[in-house]
Amino acid sequence: MNRLFLSSGAILCTALGFAQITHAESSDETIYQLEDFIVSAGPGLRSISDYAAPVDVVDAKELARESGSSLGAVLDWQPGVSTSSFGAGASRPVLRGFDGPRVRILDSGIEALDASDTSPDHAVATEPLLVERIEVLRGPSTLLYGGSAIGGAVNVIGKEMPRRRVGETGYEGAFESRYDTGSNGETYLGYATVGQEDWALTVTGLNRDADDYEIPKDARADDASGDTLESSFVETEIYSVGASWFFNDDNRIGFSFSNFESTYGVPGEEEGISIDLERKRYDLEMELVDPSEWIDALRVRLGYTDYKHSELEGAETGTVFERDGWEFRTEAAHAPWWVIDEGVIGIQLSDTDFSALGEEAFTPPSETKNQALFFSEHIHGDVLHYELGGRVERSDVSANGNHSDYDELASSAAAAVTWQINPKDTLSLVLQLSQRHPNSTELYADGPHLATSQYEIGDADLEKETAYGIDLTYRSTHTRWQAEFSTFYTYYEDYIFAEAQGFKTDGLDTYQFEAIDAEFYGFEAQLDYELFKSVDSTVLLSFMSDAVKARNKNSGDDLPRIPPLRIGSRLGLTHRNWESGLELRYAFEQTDVAAEETDTDGYTQLNADLRYRVELSDSSAVVFFLRAENLLDEEIRNHSSFLKDEAPLPGRNFTLGGRFEF
Repeated sequence: MNRLFLSSGAILCTALGFAQITHAESSDETIYQLEDFIVSAGPGLRSISDYAAPVDVVDAKELARESGSSLGAVLDWQPGVSTSSFGAGASRPVLRGFDGPRVRILDSGIEALDASDTSPDHAVATEPLLVERIEVLRGPSTLLYGGSAIGGAVNVIGKEMPRRRVGETGYEGAFESRYDTGSNGETYLGYATVGQEDWALTVTGLNRDADDYEIPKDARADDASGDTLESSFVETEIYSVGASWFFNDDNRIGFSFSNFESTYGVPGEEEGISIDLERKRYDLEMELVDPSEWIDALRVRLGYTDYKHSELEGAETGTVFERDGWEFRTEAAHAPWWVIDEGVIGIQLSDTDFSALGEEAFTPPSETKNQALFFSEHIHGDVLHYELGGRVERSDVSANGNHSDYDELASSAAAAVTWQINPKDTLSLVLQLSQRHPNSTELYADGPHLATSQYEIGDADLEKETAYGIDLTYRSTHTRWQAEFSTFYTYYEDYIFAEAQGFKTDGLDTYQFEAIDAEFYGFEAQLDYELFKSVDSTVLLSFMSDAVKARNKNSGDDLPRIPPLRIGSRLGLTHRNWESGLELRYAFEQTDVAAEETDTDGYTQLNADLRYRVELSDSSAVVFFLRAENLLDEEIRNHSSFLKDEAPLPGRNFTLGGRFEF
């Protein structure tokens, strides 16, 4: 077992990409290829072949190439992942057509505890430029994090806490500055770690100031003036400090504090609505290797979050949202037992208070308590590999006022088998039953929700929803190319859905949360082909495509905000210290729409990037970079966005900057 990776990282083991990763040193050294490079490990260590369902990992290098300021924006290129696109300040990932509470956003393995799952205008309190990597998980592994993660889980591993020892120099880090032309946006950031053999200290910081962004001229509304989208500005300030003590070889205990502040506009509102957000977070982690004869590794995490944001109407404060809570999580990777080769068992506890106070508060103050037991087990055979997962979760939701409490037990289970057809090809089948508890908004909402232009009414009698899913994934890995194709189908009983009632309340369309039967199905595909490779150069061609369909089985209508069919390609070139890429993606029109929903036209998006690295010494370098997005200046409207008709994506934009690494 690789002890170094055991002490390094996150809750689940994943593998870097599905692209073949190559590394070339000087001309007198051997070129080698890493096909299953492990980038994270919880209390156990696994490779990509252990996961029956697709796993995507976006590392720090790829994140630095992106120019998006939100989590949804930087993941939008991944197969099966789109974005809610609620302006530049708020954008949440949409996985396989699922969003909100059905996609669990994690901060290094535990709940992010912002308010982004309650409304699309609430930002995810995470900064992509201060992240080590982002893991997108599907299938049985999501049961480690919650039965609600039916669409999947997005695990963000940040830089706020050192999770490995510092190198021989005793310090490492980077400073970066970037500017984008579309919003006159300036971003400055830095992170640094200092330490010795048994301790390390990390500090991070970021400042972003971006004006309203430019949009294509043809995208302007008839009554709009200028070429910018009003109320699309973003101002963000972040800092964190964290420390870790390393003892007994590979054991570690660490603590971090982070502060996230952001003020951003909400496009589409006549009164010039903006949001002033602040999140303070405290994290404690402990990792132990071989603490007992039957436990290979143990990890304990405790996080506390104090979140608050105010919706501003000009200079006046409207509704104030607060969310305070903690989550405790411990998990153990156990030694082989009976027919089980390896596995993880654990418990998870959380307690969260949520309130919305003001004239436009659409849900009463509430408290949610969760307790869960979970496991994930693997059985390896010569030809067949089995993966089993299970979770039992109790949820207690109570609200102020004359509301009945919700107190139910949900059970989820998954089983998968991977058939090693030959050394290069595998076929995986996943069967999954997931149950999700309704949240406080779905239970108790009763008021105007201006972000969605709806008057929302909850139903305190809602019961847990149940999803039955099946995934089939084929992978083929060869010397110069790799391919993966996955198709999925999910059938829901008691799918909780805000359905239009056909009348207005307080001037807004009225929507009632109801339980319906629904189905989701689609596919994801990715191909990476190495066109050329030498000691100095590599040319890699990548293709992706995805599609999802979803409909209300009760009425036969399509469900709203489902992403259209997409196809895309990237051509990447690496030559010595140069890196460049050209991306082309086409999203088809979306005409499968729900009642009261408009169609979305198709669009072509062309991006390009260029990087040059100058080595200053053995331990320092300067990187210059340029990224161009939407070079065709296309009118782009994401169908998964509530604001697709009012807020198109930015037009042609150039981001340039430099980074000093040491």
